[in-house]
Amino acid sequence: MLEKLRTLIVTLLWWAVLLLDAFIFALLLVFLPDRFRNGIALRTSSVLLLKAAGVKVRVKGLDNVLKEKPQIFVANHVSWFDSFVLCSVLPVAVTFASKKEMFRVPVYNYIMRRLHFICVDRERVRDAVSSIENAAGIFDSGLSLVVFPEGTTSKTGELGSFKRGAVLLAARAQVPIVPVAVINTRKIKFRGSPLIHYGVQTEVRISEPVEAYSMDRQNQQNTVKSIKAEMEMNLKDVPDAQ
Repeated sequence: MLEKLRTLIVTLLWWAVLLLDAFIFALLLVFLPDRFRNGIALRTSSVLLLKAAGVKVRVKGLDNVLKEKPQIFVANHVSWFDSFVLCSVLPVAVTFASKKEMFRVPVYNYIMRRLHFICVDRERVRDAVSSIENAAGIFDSGLSLVVFPEGTTSKTGELGSFKRGAVLLAARAQVPIVPVAVINTRKIKFRGSPLIHYGVQTEVRISEPVEAYSMDRQNQQNTVKSIKAEMEMNLKDVPDAQ
């Protein structure tokens, strides 16, 4: 009973912090330059949300992040909190590829557009691939991109099928791909539930960059399989990780 009450109090407080955080962040975005918005400001906003939920983050492979050039981070997706965790630990300015449904949410629509998020329509595969592929221009401003190749959050925590949009973009823009495994975020907020569970230990495992510059379809499909296998390996040896 006490645990349920604690979870309810944490949930109410966290959602209040989220609304306040979003409102203040939206105001700041009017004045902040791009690199500051997508770097320090986004990171600070995410850290605040993680602290409000008592989330602890352990990072492995941080030295695999390239500081001198843009890159595409390809990560598994099991929770809203994946984005907050990644923003809190990645030492470079990032933007995200996000499903179009999120662009319908008031305030967040404005925030995502100001942060140069890429709108992806999951129901139209060709349009989704085109949205990712046409986003090459974001790298010119020094931003890196986070892509969830499964297209949506996993119901079970296991990896779903990967779309090849990130590999297409890497080949077009000539930027490397960095596979990232996000672990345990599903325990913070279960899919379909508003409840926030306090004090979850999460982990981020960053693999070595992959140069996926080939425009050949077969090579791209092989790269997708290789990246997925790398992420599966990083997730497999974590007891009850997801």
